[in-house]
Amino acid sequence: MQQFFDDMLKKRLRDEGLDPDEPSLLDAPFYAEIKNERVFYKHIFVTLDYYIRQEWFPNVTVAGARGRFDPQAKWDGKPVDANDLIEEIRLETFNELAGTPWDDEPKYSYENIKNKLFGTSGLRDNLNQRVGFDTSSYRQFQKYEELKLLKIMYRTEKHHSEKVNITKLLGDLSLEIVDRSVLGEMSVHGNVVTELLTQVHLAIEQGFPAIANQAIIDLTMAWNEKLLQIGALTYSPLPREVRMAELERIRDYGKLLLERLDEPQPVSDKNLLESFYLRVLQLKQIARTHDIDRVTNFINGSKQTKDLRKQEVRMIPFPPSIIMDSVTFVREYMDAVATFIYPGEKINDKHRRFLLKQATAVPEMLALYNKQKMGDQQKLTPLFLLSCLQEIELSHSLSEGDDENAFKNEYYLADGKPRTLTSILKKLTKQMNVEEVFQLVWTIKLERRINANLGRLDEYLLLVDIGTVCNQMINKTMLVPDLGTMRVWNEFLLSQMIVNETVPIVLAAGEFDRIITQMTGLSCEIRTVRLFSFFTSDAISNALMQPILRKIKSAMLEPRQEELQVMNFNLFEEEFILGFFIDLARRTFVLQFFIPRTKDEECKLMVNAGLGKFANGHERFANM
Repeated sequence: MQQFFDDMLKKRLRDEGLDPDEPSLLDAPFYAEIKNERVFYKHIFVTLDYYIRQEWFPNVTVAGARGRFDPQAKWDGKPVDANDLIEEIRLETFNELAGTPWDDEPKYSYENIKNKLFGTSGLRDNLNQRVGFDTSSYRQFQKYEELKLLKIMYRTEKHHSEKVNITKLLGDLSLEIVDRSVLGEMSVHGNVVTELLTQVHLAIEQGFPAIANQAIIDLTMAWNEKLLQIGALTYSPLPREVRMAELERIRDYGKLLLERLDEPQPVSDKNLLESFYLRVLQLKQIARTHDIDRVTNFINGSKQTKDLRKQEVRMIPFPPSIIMDSVTFVREYMDAVATFIYPGEKINDKHRRFLLKQATAVPEMLALYNKQKMGDQQKLTPLFLLSCLQEIELSHSLSEGDDENAFKNEYYLADGKPRTLTSILKKLTKQMNVEEVFQLVWTIKLERRINANLGRLDEYLLLVDIGTVCNQMINKTMLVPDLGTMRVWNEFLLSQMIVNETVPIVLAAGEFDRIITQMTGLSCEIRTVRLFSFFTSDAISNALMQPILRKIKSAMLEPRQEELQVMNFNLFEEEFILGFFIDLARRTFVLQFFIPRTKDEECKLMVNAGLGKFANGHERFANM
C-alpha cells in the first residue's frame, strides 16, 4: 500500500516537472502548495511534508549543508551553546545568499543573528512574553533542544514565502492561526502554523502529536457535553423562574470558582520540544474560545439584543414542519411570512421582492449554522427560515455606526477594517471563502433569534454567560503545556460544574433547607451543592436526609456542638465525605462540604498541579 502511494505521489510530482528523488523538490513552489496536505502514516495523520522528509529524505539535512540543530538531527552528546547555533545559521545564510541578488551582509551578521535569537525582544524572549512558553525551566538539561527550537522558529520566519513574526503571529489570538484546509477552507495564517508544527514534529517522537491532539479533542468534547447538559435545563417543564435561578446558580458559582483558582503547575517530566508542540495546540484552542467570546459579546451586548428582550414573543404562524424549498415556501405563504418579518408595516412589492431574494440564502445559512453548532443541529423549518429572514432584514436596516452593522476581525497583520455583515452575507451565499469569525457572527445572530422566537432569550443569554465562564476554565486548564496538568485541572473543573438533570439543584437545596429547619429548629446555611446532585428521586433524597438528621440531632446533644462533624456515604460505588457544624450563636446548621474521598496519590497530584486548596483542608479530604 505504501509503495502504491509513493508511486502515485512521485507521478504527481513528475507531472509538475519535479524530480521526486532530488531533495531540491522541497524548495519548489509547487511543493509549497501541497506540503500541508494530510496523509495517513503509521496509524496517524501527518502532513505530506512530514511524510516525504521522514520516508524519502530522512538524512538529507543531517548529511547536507545544514547540521546540528536541524529538526531531524540527533544530539551527538557534545556540549552546545548559543554561539554554535549563531555560527550555524550565519554560515547557512551566507551559503544561501552568496552570489544571488539578495546577497546582503547584515542578514548573516553575527550580531544581527545573535540579537534576533537571544537579544531583548528576540525569539527566546518573545517565546515567553508573547507565546507563554518559557524555555529557561528546560535549559539546564535540554540546552540542545532549546537551540533546536530557536532554529526552527528562526527558519520559519526567514524562509516562509511571506515574512512573518512567528511569536507575534502566535500571540495575537485569532481563529486565523487555525488551519482549515482539511475542510476545504482557507485561514490567513493556518498554513504557517501547520508548517511550524511539522518542523517540530520531525524533531520529536512520531506519536506525540496524535496523543496531544486527542487530549485537546477530549477536553473540548467534555466541555461541549457539559454545556449541552446545562442547556437541557432550558427545555425542562419546570417554571421559567426555576430554570433561570438554576442557570444563575451555575454561572455565579463558576465565576466565584475562577476567582479562587491559583496558577496551574506542571506535574509531568517535561520534554521541551513536545511541550512546545502542545503549547501551539493549546493556543489554537484558546484562540477559538477568544474569538467565540469576542463575537458573543458583540452580538449579545448590542442594542438589538436589548431591544429583543423588550419585545413581546410572537407565535410562529406555521406548525412545525420540514420545508423542502425555502423560495417556494416564501412565495406560497408570502402574506404570512411578510407580516411576521415586517410587523405593523403595510406590505408592498419591495418587501416581497426582498424576501424572495433573501430566501435563496437560507439553505446556505442553515449549512453554516449546522457546521458551527455541532450540538444543536437545525433543519429547514418555519422557525429557522423566519429567524434567518429576520436577521437578514435587521442587518440590511442598519447603518454605519449602528450596533451589529459591522464587525472587525483581529489577527496578526489584519488591515483593521470592519466588515459589514451584509457584505459577509453576500460572500456566504456565493459560497466564497469567509473568515471563520464572520461565520460565527452570523451563527450567533441566528441562534439568538431562534431563542427569541421560542421565548427563551433570557435563558439563552444566561447560557452564553455560562459558556464564557467555561471558556475561561478551558483557558486556565491550558496555561501550562503539560498533558498531566491539563488532565488534572480539567477533571477538577468539570466536576465543579454540578448539574442535576432530574431535579434542579436550587429546588433540591430548598427542600433540604426546609426539612432541616422543620426537623431540628435550626436555620440552614449551604456552602456546597454537590450533595444535591444525588437528589434525583424522593426515595434517594429521603435515604440521604435521614442519617444526616440523626447526626445533627446527636451533635446537638453533645457539649461541643460547634466542632466539625464528619459522615461517610457510599453512593453508586463511590465514597463521599460530608462535613457540617452547628453555629450556636446563629442557631444555624452549616453544610461545609460533600466531597469524593480522594486517594493519597490523587491528592498529591492535585497539590502538585496547583489545586492544593481543593485537595486538602476545606474542599477535599484524602485517605490518610
